[in-house]
Amino acid sequence: MEEVMEEVMVEVMEEVRMEVMEEVMEEVLEEVLEEVMEEASSSLFLSFLLLVFPLESLFHGLFYELSRSLGGTSVGYGLVIPTNYCSPDGQPTLLPPESVCELNLRSSAMLGSVQRFLSHHFIESFGCDFSTCGVAMDTLHNKLSSFLDLRTTDGPRHDTYVLYYSGHTHPSGDWALAGGDSLSLQQLVDLWKEKNGGFCSRLIVVLDCENAAPWVNGVRGLDGVYVAVQGATHIQGALQLGDFTAQWVEYNCNPHSDLRWSDGGTAVRAVYGVSKPWGDYSLHLPSDSDVCHHWGAFFPRITLPLVQGALWCGRLDALWLCGLCLRCLKRFKLTWFPPAVLDTGQGFKLVRS
Repeated sequence: MEEVMEEVMVEVMEEVRMEVMEEVMEEVLEEVLEEVMEEASSSLFLSFLLLVFPLESLFHGLFYELSRSLGGTSVGYGLVIPTNYCSPDGQPTLLPPESVCELNLRSSAMLGSVQRFLSHHFIESFGCDFSTCGVAMDTLHNKLSSFLDLRTTDGPRHDTYVLYYSGHTHPSGDWALAGGDSLSLQQLVDLWKEKNGGFCSRLIVVLDCENAAPWVNGVRGLDGVYVAVQGATHIQGALQLGDFTAQWVEYNCNPHSDLRWSDGGTAVRAVYGVSKPWGDYSLHLPSDSDVCHHWGAFFPRITLPLVQGALWCGRLDALWLCGLCLRCLKRFKLTWFPPAVLDTGQGFKLVRS
């Protein structure tokens, strides 16, 4: 009996709330119409009013559709440390003289592929660093901090941060640095959380190294962040570092490429992993305060209540339960049945063989 009474009270309160909101909306519309009617005697005012509102509605629809189809802003950074040999304590060492020439050629090709990838997808370049004697932990930390702290010229953070690494790694997947130091996935994620804060940007890490699988598997257990790792496993002993980069960039930059990762027709085996909430990611859209600030700066303030009412109506989502179920299905699919080709919405794709 008490449960029935509670349900009845909830329904009554909801009806009362809706009636109050309808009354408020009617009062707002009446005030706006009264202000407009006071100026109705001016034909010039009515002409501008009838001209501005349709144009503003047209631009609003255009920008809304563009925000849904465009991939947003992005920035990329590449790091190439071609030290294929490692001392017993894990510190990268210089290559033998006979391998330096071949290494420089492959490294130059990798740097060229990364630059081609960034320019082809209109990704702002933070640069590509190259070192044959390793990178110190402090230097790498400062570089990554500056990279992950980048913002657009307008002030907000970028939507996507692309980090490329090719070099020696430990069996755990950690990057081998100079002085016996290493960079783990957890250290990178902690730095990302520190820099990203409450923003909804995402981080995509592309690895061309011999031990990418541990990071690919480790990122799948992350929660609360949008992080993806793309890597590869070399299945032929003759392959060298840089082969995956060349094929992956060719696949993402050449729409007529005949590479088929899902058919196993490539010389490397590609793998990728995404964090748990990856399927929930959406581009940052202007908030209600941003819209009201823009409207108040360029249009009569007497029309601001009408805009606020329209924004309130836009927040109503009668199908919120369907959206929740859809997000759960996306998470389940990405966790247990990841697609062979995952579109990032940025113009390039993550692939697995």
